[in-house]
Amino acid sequence: MKLAVIGPGAMGLLFGARLAQQGHEVYMVGTNPATLEKLEREGIDITWQGVRSRVPVHARLAGEMEGPVELAMLFTKTTASRAALEACGAYVGPETWMLSLQNGLGNLELLSEYVPRQRLLLGVTGFGSDLEAPGRIVSAGAGYVKLMAVEPEGQAMAERVNAALNGAGLTSQLTGDVMTAIWEKVALNAAFNAICGVCQVPCGGLRAEDGRQLARILAREACAVANAAGVPVSADAVLDRIDQVIFQQDAAHYPSMAHDLAQKRPSEVEAISGAIWRKARELGMEAPYNEAMYRLIKTIEANY
Repeated sequence: MKLAVIGPGAMGLLFGARLAQQGHEVYMVGTNPATLEKLEREGIDITWQGVRSRVPVHARLAGEMEGPVELAMLFTKTTASRAALEACGAYVGPETWMLSLQNGLGNLELLSEYVPRQRLLLGVTGFGSDLEAPGRIVSAGAGYVKLMAVEPEGQAMAERVNAALNGAGLTSQLTGDVMTAIWEKVALNAAFNAICGVCQVPCGGLRAEDGRQLARILAREACAVANAAGVPVSADAVLDRIDQVIFQQDAAHYPSMAHDLAQKRPSEVEAISGAIWRKARELGMEAPYNEAMYRLIKTIEANY
């Protein structure tokens, strides 16, 4: 496939590199000319499961893309999604499919403003990727992708993308309703992104009992909101996953929000803690712990 990966950050580079290694024609699309020039010249420097390699890719500003692509994968932070979609006209044509594997809530609603729902794929990923420098990432290579076609007309393409991801080692599965998986990750992000961002600690920093208990409270509250919204999410499964991350898998990993707050950048708090709180209010509920984390992070951002 000829595909555009929108957003050459940690996750975009991971997916772009792995798909390019399988022979797909990958274009990394971004806004930083220096980064794009480096990617075009040197490719992506990826360490995957301890093995380091350099993967050739194309890299372009949105307006410099040569014609439409078959698949566009949106990996920008949610804070940059609208700007990226506004600029995608040069390469997202009437036959282009769009896939979002982004964090948070509200991605489908935004995508639907720019691309017909019949050509949308929606998913979530649990792969981790650390951006060590522009164009250079490290990934343990453990994770998952769950995706679905938003409308039945997209099933054949969803199957094709699913096969491509699996061929690239990005363990993927099709699901009939991805919202459960999305809410599960939102609950995890409500815990890890928020606490690690405010406290400036890695995931393993939540091993201390107070941190672990706060993570569990935030995740359980998010799951309650999901269930009230009609999305079946198991709080027990999410809490088990929290312990796996803290004690086994990603103890040294700093979530993206921790990096954003440390570097005085806008975070995705609106699509995570803020979205949980707003959905709770819409349902006539309270989500006081997620509201508190949302207001803490907004206060930090207001004082950059």
